[in-house]
Amino acid sequence: MDKFSNFIAIIEEFIEFFDGLISIEQEKLDAATKNQVTFVEECMHKEQAAILRLRGLEQKREKEQEQLGMTGYTFRQILECAPPDAVDTLSPLFDQLSDQVRMMQSLSDSAKDIIEVNLHMIQSSLSKKAPGGETYSSSGTKKNNNSQKHFTSRSV
Repeated sequence: MDKFSNFIAIIEEFIEFFDGLISIEQEKLDAATKNQVTFVEECMHKEQAAILRLRGLEQKREKEQEQLGMTGYTFRQILECAPPDAVDTLSPLFDQLSDQVRMMQSLSDSAKDIIEVNLHMIQSSLSKKAPGGETYSSSGTKKNNNSQKHFTSRSV
């Protein structure tokens, strides 16, 4: 079990990491639902920082697996090779981590879908040439929509 204590600590770090990422993703989903673009952008900046941390965790995990002689092993393969006392600790951790990854992916997909729908609705509104379809600058003057850029070109 001592041999696996560092690996167990890394898996616990992953669980903690995904707890934070899930809350960011939920915040992004809520903001997208309410059309709060600035909050969505803030969440995306937080996600970018989280991705860097995730890369660091991945490197630590890979290094620890290498030290355990399990380079490239899946979690299931690790459980098959680990001693019973390590399996008793690792199995629920792997399950919890898998659940968190699925939850994160579900939230991310939902947020992406809502953002795409919102962008489509904005695009449709801007493309209308009917009265009331004009846009205005922050000073309140009408903007010329003939030379507008496509909204989906902006990274969301």
